[in-house]
Amino acid sequence: MLNKIIFSIITIMFVYSAVFVIYFALIVFMGLKKPKVKDDNYLIPKDYHNLIIIIYSHNNEKTIVNLLEQLKKQDYPKGNYQIHIILDNCTDESSNKLEFVGGAKLWRLTDDAPLGRDKAVSWLLENLLSFKKVDAYVFLNATRMVRTDFLEKINEALFDKSVIVGSTDIFLEDADLYEKVYSNINDYNVNVMKIGRSRLGLAVPIDSDITVIKHEVLEKVKCIDFKDANSELKYSFLLTSVNCPPCFVPEVKTYVSSSDYEVRRPDFWFKMSLFRNCVNLKVFTNLKFTEFLFSLFKPNPILLIAMLILVGTYSFNYYFLLDFPWSIFLAVVLTLAFAVSVYKSSLYVKPLLYLFLSPFYTLGETLSKTKFVNKIFKLFAKKQKAKIEKVTVGVNVTNGRKDFPCFLDLISEDGFKKAVFRYKNKKQESSQSYVRMCDAVKNITDILEQHGFRMKICQSCAYFSPKIDGTNNMVKGYCNKMAVDKTFEGDIPETLLWSTCEYFIPQEVNNVIDIASYIKNK
Repeated sequence: MLNKIIFSIITIMFVYSAVFVIYFALIVFMGLKKPKVKDDNYLIPKDYHNLIIIIYSHNNEKTIVNLLEQLKKQDYPKGNYQIHIILDNCTDESSNKLEFVGGAKLWRLTDDAPLGRDKAVSWLLENLLSFKKVDAYVFLNATRMVRTDFLEKINEALFDKSVIVGSTDIFLEDADLYEKVYSNINDYNVNVMKIGRSRLGLAVPIDSDITVIKHEVLEKVKCIDFKDANSELKYSFLLTSVNCPPCFVPEVKTYVSSSDYEVRRPDFWFKMSLFRNCVNLKVFTNLKFTEFLFSLFKPNPILLIAMLILVGTYSFNYYFLLDFPWSIFLAVVLTLAFAVSVYKSSLYVKPLLYLFLSPFYTLGETLSKTKFVNKIFKLFAKKQKAKIEKVTVGVNVTNGRKDFPCFLDLISEDGFKKAVFRYKNKKQESSQSYVRMCDAVKNITDILEQHGFRMKICQSCAYFSPKIDGTNNMVKGYCNKMAVDKTFEGDIPETLLWSTCEYFIPQEVNNVIDIASYIKNK
């Protein structure tokens, strides 16, 4: 029995390590491939996209002025880009200096405490999305520096990409060991892993410090999510799921000092939770999404080497599916690919030593956040419960002849959303967990409509229009009934997407003429 268990474990190790050795080698060798050179015919129509640059700043006086100066000196038509800077409760001289430089629209937030980048950018974006002649939004960190061709490179990439993730070069200034390690990790990832994925056309996680998103994409997803590294990863999957995968473009380059560079890494356990919530049968219809999802399982290099050693030792001493030379072959492929990747990343002896330290830093970070370690320190504490929030609301469902009072459970578990529809002792759960609550509710609505029922809620009503707000899962919107009736004064009232009222009209009736006709014939 024990031998069978060991044999099964070794088999899993072999398959896992073989897949990721080949996967790693493919990315590395694809990174050596030169990008396709666009011919002159492609560049003849010199079209310039209309760009809006959004910069979030909180007491970045020493860098923001320099960044604004660099953006004003771009080799790009002045009429084709605007600069908007959010000053979030700045207590330094940022505002005064930026006013003196000029050339940007300043948005001053003066609440009691900083609002934070995610909420501040979401708020500004809600105001800017109504702009008609905008092709893309450039999200930039106030600590960055750019060259004069920065916008030109973005413009070129936008012709065939909808979401662009730029690269970051880190300048080491009196850096400590931690900063040196992560600077070399960044160089390696940019020059090897991200470029290799770019050549293969694969998705990469967004970096809110330098990301470009087309206007049409934002109109489709209706939000941004820049709260932290976990949120950025989740948002990247949302974009990929709607066939707008974030693409790495190394030519869109920014620079930052090591003292201003913030290391943001998605939590290992969050990635596992993300995988669990995203896996469903539909995922396999979107190959890029599938690959992106399974890339979450790419192993730590030390773990991969350890597994190859174990598999090789076992196959050398005992019967195995494949002979010992196969383990040697995988080890040779891994060694060759790693050697090529080191050459490609231009790392020398000392930086290479820093790179070898990175797995230990990563392992330490991961272990420090494990539930197992937390339970050791909280052995006599109460058992921690998953962070679950649940709200139950009453809704009406109609079959066209009669209304049925039902309930809708809105559930948030570890940041993921799902909805459960209940009628008497029957219930229907959303087909998967979603990043946003509006998508979970929409899924329930679609399922009911497939069975001839309609949920009479605001989200399905012709009067409803969503409120663009990336911070609350798009659960709010506007009721335009009074606007249609021309009886309102002041702001259009807000509503929640699961609310309902007696004035419900099906969403297919989507303009004033149709609404008037529908009411008349009802």
